[in-house]
Amino acid sequence: MFEKLGIVVLMAFTLTGWAKEPSLVEKRIKQLNYPPLPETLFVPSENLPVSTSQLDPLISQDWALTSIGLFEAFTPLVQPLKTGVSSCSKNVIVAVVDTGIDYSHPELRDNLWVNSAESGSWNPPSHLASQNSCRDKSCNGIDDDNNGFIDDVIGWDFVNDVPFPYDTHGHGSHISGIIGATAANGVGLAGVCPRVRIMALKYYDSSGAGFNNLQNTVKAFHYANKMGAHIINYSGGGAEAASAERMALEDSKSRGMLVVAAAGNDGRSNDIMPYYPASYPLDNIISVASINRQDQLLPSSNFGKGVHVAAPGLSVLSTLPGGRFGMMTGTSQATAFVTGAAALLASQFKDIKDFDYQAIKTWLLKGVRSMPDNSQNNTLVSNGIISVSGSLKQAKGWTTQKGAPSIALEATKKRNRN
Repeated sequence: MFEKLGIVVLMAFTLTGWAKEPSLVEKRIKQLNYPPLPETLFVPSENLPVSTSQLDPLISQDWALTSIGLFEAFTPLVQPLKTGVSSCSKNVIVAVVDTGIDYSHPELRDNLWVNSAESGSWNPPSHLASQNSCRDKSCNGIDDDNNGFIDDVIGWDFVNDVPFPYDTHGHGSHISGIIGATAANGVGLAGVCPRVRIMALKYYDSSGAGFNNLQNTVKAFHYANKMGAHIINYSGGGAEAASAERMALEDSKSRGMLVVAAAGNDGRSNDIMPYYPASYPLDNIISVASINRQDQLLPSSNFGKGVHVAAPGLSVLSTLPGGRFGMMTGTSQATAFVTGAAALLASQFKDIKDFDYQAIKTWLLKGVRSMPDNSQNNTLVSNGIISVSGSLKQAKGWTTQKGAPSIALEATKKRNRN
Protein backbone atom coordinates (compact mmCIF):
# COMPACT_ATOMS: atom_id res chain seq x y z
CA MET A 1 0.00 0.00 0.00
CA PHE A 2 1.34 3.42 -0.98
CA GLU A 3 0.82 6.54 1.05
CA LYS A 4 1.35 10.23 0.56
CA LEU A 5 1.87 12.61 3.45
CA GLY A 6 1.97 16.30 2.60
CA ILE A 7 4.20 16.67 -0.44
CA VAL A 8 6.40 13.75 0.55
CA VAL A 9 5.71 10.41 -1.14
CA LEU A 10 5.77 7.68 1.46
CA MET A 11 5.31 3.92 1.54
CA ALA A 12 2.46 2.66 3.21
CA PHE A 13 -2.47 -3.41 9.42
CA THR A 14 -4.76 -6.77 14.50
CA LEU A 15 -3.89 -4.91 17.57
CA THR A 16 -1.32 -6.61 19.73
CA GLY A 17 -0.53 -5.56 23.25
CA TRP A 18 2.87 -4.54 24.48
CA ALA A 19 4.42 -6.24 27.46
CA LYS A 20 8.18 -5.87 27.26
CA GLU A 21 10.42 -5.56 30.28
CA PRO A 22 10.40 -1.91 31.44
CA SER A 23 14.19 -1.86 31.52
CA LEU A 24 14.32 -2.74 27.83
CA VAL A 25 11.89 0.05 26.99
CA GLU A 26 13.90 2.58 28.99
CA LYS A 27 17.00 1.55 27.06
CA ARG A 28 15.14 1.87 23.78
CA ILE A 29 13.91 5.37 24.60
CA LYS A 30 17.45 6.42 25.50
CA GLN A 31 18.72 4.97 22.22
CA LEU A 32 16.08 6.93 20.32
CA ASN A 33 17.15 10.08 22.16
CA TYR A 34 13.58 11.32 22.43
CA PRO A 35 13.02 14.37 24.66
CA PRO A 36 11.16 13.90 27.95
CA LEU A 37 7.46 14.67 28.22
CA PRO A 38 6.77 18.33 29.10
CA GLU A 39 6.50 19.01 32.81
CA THR A 40 3.30 21.02 32.26
CA LEU A 41 1.63 17.78 31.19
CA PHE A 42 1.27 16.82 34.83
CA VAL A 43 0.27 20.23 36.18
CA PRO A 44 -3.47 20.69 36.87
CA SER A 45 -4.98 23.06 34.33
CA GLU A 46 -6.07 25.48 37.06
CA ASN A 47 -2.41 25.86 38.04
CA LEU A 48 -1.16 26.67 34.56
CA PRO A 49 -0.42 30.28 33.56
CA VAL A 50 -3.47 32.16 32.28
CA SER A 51 -3.54 32.80 28.53
CA THR A 52 -1.84 36.05 27.62
CA SER A 53 -4.48 36.91 24.99
CA GLN A 54 -1.70 38.16 22.75
CA LEU A 55 -2.15 37.96 18.99
CA ASP A 56 -0.12 35.13 17.50
CA PRO A 57 2.51 36.82 15.31
CA LEU A 58 2.26 34.41 12.34
CA ILE A 59 -1.52 34.21 12.15
CA SER A 60 -1.71 36.85 9.41
CA GLN A 61 0.44 34.59 7.20
CA ASP A 62 -2.03 31.70 7.55
CA TRP A 63 -4.21 32.37 4.52
CA ALA A 64 -6.08 29.13 5.04
CA LEU A 65 -7.86 30.27 8.21
CA THR A 66 -9.47 33.07 6.22
CA SER A 67 -10.25 30.67 3.38
CA ILE A 68 -12.25 28.35 5.64
CA GLY A 69 -14.19 31.27 7.13
CA LEU A 70 -12.82 30.99 10.65
CA PHE A 71 -12.75 34.77 11.19
CA GLU A 72 -16.41 35.10 10.24
CA ALA A 73 -17.24 33.27 13.47
CA PHE A 74 -14.20 33.89 15.67
CA THR A 75 -11.76 36.70 16.40
CA PRO A 76 -8.06 36.19 15.61
CA LEU A 77 -7.80 35.17 19.26
CA VAL A 78 -10.23 32.37 18.30
CA GLN A 79 -13.00 33.58 20.55
CA PRO A 80 -16.64 33.58 19.40
CA LEU A 81 -18.18 36.54 17.58
CA LYS A 82 -21.67 35.06 17.63
CA THR A 83 -24.07 34.54 20.50
CA GLY A 84 -24.52 30.87 21.26
CA VAL A 85 -21.31 29.77 19.53
CA SER A 86 -18.83 28.04 21.81
CA SER A 87 -15.04 28.10 21.71
CA CYS A 88 -13.05 24.96 21.05
CA SER A 89 -13.57 22.49 23.89
CA LYS A 90 -10.74 20.69 25.63
CA ASN A 91 -13.10 17.71 25.99
CA VAL A 92 -12.87 16.87 22.28
CA ILE A 93 -10.22 14.22 21.57
CA VAL A 94 -8.65 13.95 18.11
CA ALA A 95 -6.41 10.99 17.32
CA VAL A 96 -3.75 12.12 14.85
CA VAL A 97 -2.48 8.94 13.20
CA ASP A 98 0.70 10.14 11.56
CA THR A 99 4.45 10.45 12.11
CA GLY A 100 4.09 11.46 15.76
CA ILE A 101 4.19 14.89 17.36
CA ASP A 102 6.73 17.26 18.85
CA TYR A 103 5.16 17.12 22.29
CA SER A 104 7.58 19.75 23.59
CA HIS A 105 6.60 22.35 20.96
CA PRO A 106 5.26 25.51 22.69
CA GLU A 107 2.24 25.51 20.37
CA LEU A 108 1.38 21.84 20.96
CA ARG A 109 2.47 20.80 24.46
CA ASP A 110 -0.57 22.28 26.25
CA ASN A 111 -3.07 20.52 23.97
CA LEU A 112 -1.94 16.93 24.37
CA TRP A 113 -4.45 14.26 25.34
CA VAL A 114 -3.48 12.69 28.66
CA ASN A 115 -4.36 9.13 29.59
CA SER A 116 -5.47 9.79 33.16
CA ALA A 117 -5.15 6.12 34.09
CA GLU A 118 -1.43 6.25 33.25
CA SER A 119 -0.61 9.47 35.08
CA GLY A 120 -0.70 10.59 38.71
CA SER A 121 1.23 9.82 41.85
CA TRP A 122 2.39 6.23 42.41
CA ASN A 123 4.04 4.60 45.38
CA PRO A 124 5.95 1.44 44.50
CA PRO A 125 5.66 -1.68 46.65
CA SER A 126 8.29 -1.78 49.36
CA HIS A 127 10.28 -4.52 47.60
CA LEU A 128 10.58 -2.32 44.48
CA ALA A 129 11.10 1.05 46.13
CA SER A 130 14.86 0.80 46.07
CA GLN A 131 14.89 -0.32 42.42
CA ASN A 132 12.53 2.28 40.99
CA SER A 133 12.98 6.01 41.52
CA CYS A 134 9.80 6.80 39.62
CA ARG A 135 6.88 8.05 41.72
CA ASP A 136 4.35 8.61 38.93
CA LYS A 137 2.24 6.19 36.90
CA SER A 138 3.65 7.72 33.73
CA CYS A 139 7.04 6.11 34.32
CA ASN A 140 6.42 3.13 36.60
CA GLY A 141 6.73 0.51 33.89
CA ILE A 142 3.26 -0.86 34.68
CA ASP A 143 0.22 -1.15 32.45
CA ASP A 144 -1.96 0.67 34.98
CA ASP A 145 -5.13 0.65 32.85
CA ASN A 146 -4.64 -2.88 31.45
CA ASN A 147 -5.02 -1.76 27.85
CA GLY A 148 -1.94 -3.66 26.66
CA PHE A 149 0.35 -0.61 26.60
CA ILE A 150 2.69 0.42 29.40
CA ASP A 151 3.00 4.12 30.34
CA ASP A 152 1.03 5.29 27.29
CA VAL A 153 0.44 8.78 28.67
CA ILE A 154 -0.13 10.78 25.47
CA GLY A 155 -0.44 8.03 22.86
CA TRP A 156 1.93 5.48 21.35
CA ASP A 157 4.83 5.07 18.95
CA PHE A 158 3.87 1.93 16.99
CA VAL A 159 7.07 2.12 14.96
CA ASN A 160 9.47 1.74 17.87
CA ASP A 161 6.98 0.21 20.32
CA VAL A 162 7.51 2.84 23.00
CA PRO A 163 5.18 5.30 24.79
CA PHE A 164 6.85 8.45 23.47
CA PRO A 165 5.36 9.21 19.97
CA TYR A 166 8.00 11.80 19.11
CA ASP A 167 7.99 13.17 15.56
CA THR A 168 11.34 12.86 13.78
CA HIS A 169 9.79 13.46 10.35
CA GLY A 170 7.78 16.68 10.70
CA HIS A 171 4.51 15.75 9.03
CA GLY A 172 2.59 14.75 12.16
CA SER A 173 3.55 17.94 14.01
CA HIS A 174 2.49 20.00 11.00
CA ILE A 175 -0.92 18.32 10.91
CA SER A 176 -1.37 18.65 14.66
CA GLY A 177 -0.64 22.38 14.50
CA ILE A 178 -3.27 22.97 11.82
CA ILE A 179 -5.84 21.16 13.95
CA GLY A 180 -5.00 22.53 17.36
CA ALA A 181 -2.04 24.86 17.81
CA THR A 182 -2.54 26.96 20.95
CA ALA A 183 -4.08 30.37 20.25
CA ALA A 184 -3.54 33.78 21.85
CA ASN A 185 -0.24 32.90 23.49
CA GLY A 186 1.85 35.35 21.51
CA VAL A 187 3.73 32.51 19.81
CA GLY A 188 3.47 31.35 16.22
CA LEU A 189 -0.05 30.87 14.95
CA ALA A 190 -3.39 29.29 15.92
CA GLY A 191 -5.05 26.00 15.09
CA VAL A 192 -8.64 25.74 13.92
CA CYS A 193 -9.64 24.28 17.31
CA PRO A 194 -6.91 25.52 19.67
CA ARG A 195 -8.01 23.75 22.87
CA VAL A 196 -8.63 20.32 21.38
CA ARG A 197 -6.87 17.32 22.94
CA ILE A 198 -4.50 15.58 20.51
CA MET A 199 -3.90 11.86 20.94
CA ALA A 200 -0.60 11.27 19.14
CA LEU A 201 -0.30 7.89 17.40
CA LYS A 202 2.86 7.33 15.39
CA TYR A 203 2.50 4.73 12.64
CA TYR A 204 4.81 5.79 9.83
CA ASP A 205 8.33 4.46 9.45
CA SER A 206 10.21 6.08 6.58
CA SER A 207 12.67 3.19 6.48
CA GLY A 208 10.08 0.43 6.88
CA ALA A 209 8.17 -1.67 4.37
CA GLY A 210 4.73 -0.54 3.31
CA PHE A 211 3.13 -3.57 4.95
CA ASN A 212 4.62 -2.58 8.30
CA ASN A 213 3.15 0.89 8.01
CA LEU A 214 -0.22 -0.61 7.19
CA GLN A 215 -0.02 -2.88 10.22
CA ASN A 216 0.87 0.09 12.39
CA THR A 217 -2.02 2.07 10.92
CA VAL A 218 -4.52 -0.59 11.94
CA LYS A 219 -3.01 -0.84 15.41
CA ALA A 220 -3.30 2.93 15.78
CA PHE A 221 -6.95 2.90 14.65
CA HIS A 222 -7.77 0.22 17.22
CA TYR A 223 -5.96 2.18 19.93
CA ALA A 224 -7.93 5.34 19.09
CA ASN A 225 -11.16 3.32 19.14
CA LYS A 226 -10.39 1.75 22.49
CA MET A 227 -9.10 4.88 24.22
CA GLY A 228 -12.04 7.15 23.49
CA ALA A 229 -11.09 9.43 20.61
CA HIS A 230 -13.98 11.27 19.00
CA ILE A 231 -12.29 12.00 15.67
CA ILE A 232 -9.50 10.26 13.77
CA ASN A 233 -7.34 12.30 11.39
CA TYR A 234 -5.51 10.20 8.80
CA SER A 235 -3.43 11.54 5.92
CA GLY A 236 -2.14 8.34 4.35
CA GLY A 237 -3.62 5.76 2.04
CA GLY A 238 -3.24 3.79 -1.14
CA ALA A 239 -4.99 2.14 -4.07
CA GLU A 240 -5.47 -1.24 -2.39
CA ALA A 241 -8.21 -1.91 0.14
CA ALA A 242 -7.26 -3.86 3.26
CA SER A 243 -9.83 -5.90 5.17
CA ALA A 244 -8.14 -5.33 8.56
CA GLU A 245 -8.07 -1.58 7.97
CA ARG A 246 -11.73 -1.48 6.96
CA MET A 247 -12.72 -3.62 9.97
CA ALA A 248 -10.92 -1.19 12.28
CA LEU A 249 -12.81 1.75 10.78
CA GLU A 250 -16.09 -0.16 10.95
CA ASP A 251 -15.35 -0.52 14.66
CA SER A 252 -14.79 3.26 14.78
CA LYS A 253 -18.22 3.71 13.21
CA SER A 254 -19.85 1.36 15.71
CA ARG A 255 -18.37 3.50 18.51
CA GLY A 256 -19.74 6.70 16.96
CA MET A 257 -16.41 8.12 15.79
CA LEU A 258 -15.77 10.39 12.83
CA VAL A 259 -12.86 9.67 10.47
CA VAL A 260 -11.41 12.44 8.31
CA ALA A 261 -9.16 11.04 5.56
CA ALA A 262 -7.07 12.49 2.77
CA ALA A 263 -8.28 11.86 -0.79
CA GLY A 264 -4.68 11.38 -1.95
CA ASN A 265 -2.05 13.23 -3.96
CA ASP A 266 -2.03 11.35 -7.27
CA GLY A 267 -3.94 13.92 -9.33
CA ARG A 268 -6.53 11.33 -10.41
CA SER A 269 -10.18 10.48 -9.96
CA ASN A 270 -10.98 8.31 -6.96
CA ASP A 271 -14.16 7.32 -8.79
CA ILE A 272 -12.01 5.47 -11.33
CA MET A 273 -9.29 4.25 -8.97
CA PRO A 274 -10.33 4.40 -5.30
CA TYR A 275 -7.95 5.63 -2.63
CA TYR A 276 -8.21 3.92 0.76
CA PRO A 277 -9.16 4.47 3.51
CA ALA A 278 -10.85 7.63 2.17
CA SER A 279 -12.83 5.58 -0.38
CA TYR A 280 -14.30 2.98 1.97
CA PRO A 281 -18.11 3.26 1.73
CA LEU A 282 -18.59 4.04 5.41
CA ASP A 283 -20.76 6.98 6.43
CA ASN A 284 -18.43 8.01 9.25
CA ILE A 285 -15.65 8.88 6.76
CA ILE A 286 -15.13 12.31 5.20
CA SER A 287 -12.79 12.36 2.19
CA VAL A 288 -10.87 15.59 1.56
CA ALA A 289 -9.29 17.17 -1.55
CA SER A 290 -6.96 20.20 -1.56
CA ILE A 291 -7.21 23.67 -3.10
CA ASN A 292 -5.08 26.79 -3.56
CA ARG A 293 -5.75 30.42 -2.60
CA GLN A 294 -7.94 30.86 -5.69
CA ASP A 295 -10.18 27.94 -4.63
CA GLN A 296 -8.81 25.83 -7.47
CA LEU A 297 -8.13 22.13 -7.06
CA LEU A 298 -4.41 21.45 -6.74
CA PRO A 299 -3.05 19.51 -9.75
CA SER A 300 -1.69 16.91 -7.33
CA SER A 301 -5.00 16.42 -5.51
CA ASN A 302 -7.25 13.43 -6.12
CA PHE A 303 -10.88 14.25 -6.83
CA GLY A 304 -14.25 12.70 -7.72
CA LYS A 305 -17.83 12.38 -6.59
CA GLY A 306 -16.59 10.08 -3.85
CA VAL A 307 -14.55 12.96 -2.38
CA HIS A 308 -16.77 14.96 -0.06
CA VAL A 309 -15.13 18.35 0.39
CA ALA A 310 -12.07 20.43 -0.44
CA ALA A 311 -9.94 22.56 1.90
CA PRO A 312 -6.73 24.63 1.73
CA GLY A 313 -3.66 22.56 0.95
CA LEU A 314 -1.09 24.77 -0.78
CA SER A 315 1.88 26.17 1.15
CA VAL A 316 0.17 25.87 4.51
CA LEU A 317 2.06 27.28 7.48
CA SER A 318 2.10 25.20 10.66
CA THR A 319 4.25 23.75 13.42
CA LEU A 320 7.39 21.65 12.91
CA PRO A 321 9.60 19.71 15.36
CA GLY A 322 12.12 21.67 17.34
CA GLY A 323 9.75 24.53 18.07
CA ARG A 324 9.90 25.60 14.44
CA PHE A 325 7.31 26.57 11.82
CA GLY A 326 7.17 25.83 8.11
CA MET A 327 5.05 25.14 5.07
CA MET A 328 3.78 21.91 3.53
CA THR A 329 1.45 21.16 0.63
CA GLY A 330 -1.05 18.39 0.00
CA THR A 331 -4.34 16.75 0.88
CA SER A 332 -2.83 15.97 4.28
CA GLN A 333 -2.98 19.65 5.20
CA ALA A 334 -6.50 19.99 3.75
CA THR A 335 -7.63 17.03 5.84
CA ALA A 336 -6.34 18.66 9.02
CA PHE A 337 -8.45 21.79 8.39
CA VAL A 338 -11.58 19.65 8.08
CA THR A 339 -10.66 17.78 11.26
CA GLY A 340 -10.20 21.08 13.09
CA ALA A 341 -13.58 22.28 11.84
CA ALA A 342 -15.17 19.00 12.97
CA ALA A 343 -13.63 19.45 16.42
CA LEU A 344 -15.07 22.99 16.60
CA LEU A 345 -18.50 21.63 15.70
CA ALA A 346 -18.13 18.91 18.32
CA SER A 347 -17.45 21.70 20.82
CA GLN A 348 -20.96 23.01 20.25
CA PHE A 349 -22.56 20.01 21.99
CA LYS A 350 -23.56 20.89 25.57
CA ASP A 351 -22.03 17.58 26.66
CA ILE A 352 -19.33 15.74 24.72
CA LYS A 353 -21.25 12.56 25.51
CA ASP A 354 -23.75 13.84 22.94
CA PHE A 355 -21.09 13.65 20.19
CA ASP A 356 -22.81 12.64 16.95
CA TYR A 357 -20.63 12.03 13.89
CA GLN A 358 -23.65 12.03 11.58
CA ALA A 359 -24.71 15.49 12.76
CA ILE A 360 -21.18 16.86 12.43
CA LYS A 361 -20.77 15.40 8.95
CA THR A 362 -24.14 16.87 7.91
CA TRP A 363 -23.20 20.33 9.22
CA LEU A 364 -19.85 20.17 7.44
CA LEU A 365 -21.29 19.09 4.09
CA LYS A 366 -24.29 21.42 4.13
CA GLY A 367 -22.20 24.35 5.32
CA VAL A 368 -19.75 24.36 2.38
CA ARG A 369 -19.25 27.22 -0.01
CA SER A 370 -19.18 26.73 -3.77
CA MET A 371 -16.09 25.59 -5.65
CA PRO A 372 -15.71 27.64 -8.87
CA ASP A 373 -14.24 24.90 -11.08
CA ASN A 374 -16.64 22.23 -9.86
CA SER A 375 -19.03 21.38 -12.67
CA GLN A 376 -22.77 21.03 -12.24
CA ASN A 377 -22.18 17.31 -11.89
CA ASN A 378 -19.79 17.88 -8.98
CA THR A 379 -17.02 15.90 -10.62
CA LEU A 380 -14.26 17.39 -8.44
CA VAL A 381 -15.92 17.00 -5.04
CA SER A 382 -19.46 16.02 -4.16
CA ASN A 383 -20.14 19.12 -2.06
CA GLY A 384 -17.79 22.11 -1.99
CA ILE A 385 -15.14 23.96 0.00
CA ILE A 386 -15.20 23.62 3.76
CA SER A 387 -16.55 26.63 5.68
CA VAL A 388 -16.38 26.93 9.45
CA SER A 389 -18.87 29.79 9.47
CA GLY A 390 -21.23 27.97 7.11
CA SER A 391 -21.10 24.80 9.17
CA LEU A 392 -21.71 26.71 12.40
CA LYS A 393 -24.73 28.32 10.78
CA GLN A 394 -26.03 24.83 10.11
CA ALA A 395 -25.32 23.77 13.68
CA LYS A 396 -26.40 26.90 15.56
CA GLY A 397 -28.79 28.65 13.19
CA TRP A 398 -27.17 32.09 13.26
CA THR A 399 -26.83 34.30 10.21
CA THR A 400 -24.28 36.94 9.26
CA GLN A 401 -25.56 40.47 8.66
CA LYS A 402 -24.90 41.82 5.19
CA GLY A 403 -22.27 44.53 5.14
CA ALA A 404 -20.80 43.47 8.47
CA PRO A 405 -17.20 44.71 8.85
CA SER A 406 -14.42 42.26 8.17
CA ILE A 407 -12.29 41.05 11.08
CA ALA A 408 -8.96 42.82 11.35
CA LEU A 409 -5.99 40.73 12.35
CA GLU A 410 -5.25 42.58 15.54
CA ALA A 411 -5.66 41.96 19.25
CA THR A 412 -9.19 42.32 20.60
CA LYS A 413 -10.61 42.34 24.09
CA LYS A 414 -11.07 38.92 25.55
CA ARG A 415 -14.66 37.70 25.38
CA ASN A 416 -16.23 35.35 27.83
CA ARG A 417 -16.20 31.74 26.77
CA ASN A 418 -19.53 29.96 26.59
